[in-house]
Amino acid sequence: MDRSGSPPVQPVRGEMAGRIRAYDWTSTTLGAAETWPPSLKATISLLLGCGFPMIALWGPNLIQVYNDGYRDLMGLKHPAGLGQPTRACWPEVWHINAPIYERVWAGETLTFEDALYPLTRSGRLEDAWFTLTYSPLRDDSGAIAGILVILVETTSRVLADRALRESEARFRAELERQVQERTAELQASRDLLKATMDSSMDMIQVFKAVRDASGEIVDFQWLLNNHTSESRYGEVSGQSLLERNPGVVQEGIFDTFKRVIETGQPATAERRYVHEQFDGWFFQCAVKLGDGVATTTKEISAWKAAQEEVLRLRDEIAQAALRESEDRFRTLASLIPVLLWRSDESGQQNALNEAWLAYTGQTLPQSQDGGWLEAIHPDDRDASQEAFRVGREQQRLIEVQPRIRRHDGEYRWFLVRQAPIVDAEGHVTQWIGAAMDIHELHDLQERQAVLVAELQHRTRNLLGVVRSIAHQTMVQTGPTERFREQFNDRLAALSRVQGLLSRSEQEPITLRTLIRTELEALGAGDFADRIHVAGPPVRLRKASVQTLALAMHELATNARKYGALTTEHGRLSVTWRADRNEQGDGNLLIEWIEEGISRPRETYGPTRRGYGRELIERAMPYALNAKTRYELGETRLLCAIELPLGERSGEMSTA
Repeated sequence: MDRSGSPPVQPVRGEMAGRIRAYDWTSTTLGAAETWPPSLKATISLLLGCGFPMIALWGPNLIQVYNDGYRDLMGLKHPAGLGQPTRACWPEVWHINAPIYERVWAGETLTFEDALYPLTRSGRLEDAWFTLTYSPLRDDSGAIAGILVILVETTSRVLADRALRESEARFRAELERQVQERTAELQASRDLLKATMDSSMDMIQVFKAVRDASGEIVDFQWLLNNHTSESRYGEVSGQSLLERNPGVVQEGIFDTFKRVIETGQPATAERRYVHEQFDGWFFQCAVKLGDGVATTTKEISAWKAAQEEVLRLRDEIAQAALRESEDRFRTLASLIPVLLWRSDESGQQNALNEAWLAYTGQTLPQSQDGGWLEAIHPDDRDASQEAFRVGREQQRLIEVQPRIRRHDGEYRWFLVRQAPIVDAEGHVTQWIGAAMDIHELHDLQERQAVLVAELQHRTRNLLGVVRSIAHQTMVQTGPTERFREQFNDRLAALSRVQGLLSRSEQEPITLRTLIRTELEALGAGDFADRIHVAGPPVRLRKASVQTLALAMHELATNARKYGALTTEHGRLSVTWRADRNEQGDGNLLIEWIEEGISRPRETYGPTRRGYGRELIERAMPYALNAKTRYELGETRLLCAIELPLGERSGEMSTA
């Protein structure tokens, strides 16, 4: 947090990073940014660095903080939406979001695909579709303090799918017209089926799961029947499903109900049911409702009888329909900025959109008969091919994350999915696939793993240094007030080093910066006219900073308490020079000279011959391969430190 009140977010580029830093957060329930918990700061840094649209809703009022991607979805609601309670910003969808937020506050993580939201982001109410994930955000104590929403707008795809369905509906109407022209008998049957469906009502039933002592579902109990269902069953509220309809076990309906409750995924199926009082074909949809299921059942016996004749007629126009379907797929696929393809039932490609051809540089013939594998990175090719083979054999969704070569030779990470399309008999007729570029997200995850590993390594090293400092100080001072004072001073020096290391990726650490930091921490500004610091630019390696900083701290502390800075005529000179040979190696010589010391150092106690001198004369040669010289006279102190210089030394280099 700087003095202007900007929030302490990482220096991420983008409009929203600047807006968040400049925003007056004291006008919200979040309060001044310097009081924010680390968990909130970390969340803001995460969403600002992410390319996907993300928004954090923090606190009981769900105050909005969002990134550039989410800003692009807000329309005219930006920039007023920043720092605004989400209910005030999006009142038109509060009836949708409020129940979701309550579940997330209770600890759930919810994902919705192609969810409809009527929004007024452009000044008028319009429908928009999104794929969203709502996740709880926890504060530093582990309690839920907010909600993280990650979303991708799918309006274009949903509208394209709707257009495809409408087009297919026109195809079905044309098919019905041809059926009507070809046979009067089929027309009569079709009219009868339509009249039956129009005049009938579906059976709607709600069941509650019955569980044993171990929690296993062993039965279902009727909770609700509509009038159509009661006309077939009579009054069955509170009765056992297995007692009234034991055939549900044989037909797999009982296991389907259990699976719906356990997975939360709806299930639909056509079944021939010849048990109890039933004998016919039924289409049933089951969805989870609490700890039970809600079902809708429609009798389709008449429709199944007509279906055979419809399929016969469909085969006669299959070739014409296939050509029309191909043209329709290519037209729609060319409008979507995602790599898309369609394959026949055997998995051989027969249609790709322009995005695939433009990205990979392949021609349509080159991509056929498995040629698309040439665009997959060699290291990912076998795994991708195996995943597609197994998915086709098991007729299930295929998902892999390979690297795909761009036309210029660069490989980028993609999320690839391919799903089967099945007919009424459950046979796969074709496959639809899509690939989304996730290269930036993949790189972000890898960088995060590296940073965590480096943090763990630094923490272990830092604990070792603190333990050594405490031990050496206690040996010299014992458990006295002097121990507390010296230990706190050395921990403060160590803290300053960690501050420099934390910024080293953006601001390299130089020898001058290290020396100035230690001198200024001891109030050297009051003696600026008596201190001389000079030398060429030298950039320090991270491995050498900690030990060298502690040495500079010990020298500066002794100069301030016992040495040249305790007398009016005392002078301190800190200089360094770099001697490099033709091979790029050499030495860095640092000379710390104090002149005008009033009395011999030995009369001032053990500090000059204690931890600081031990660190310089023993620890530095061991840790940094240094050569040191420490000469203390009655009026002058010379401390010379010679360190390896150059890339091969692994320690430091001239800038």
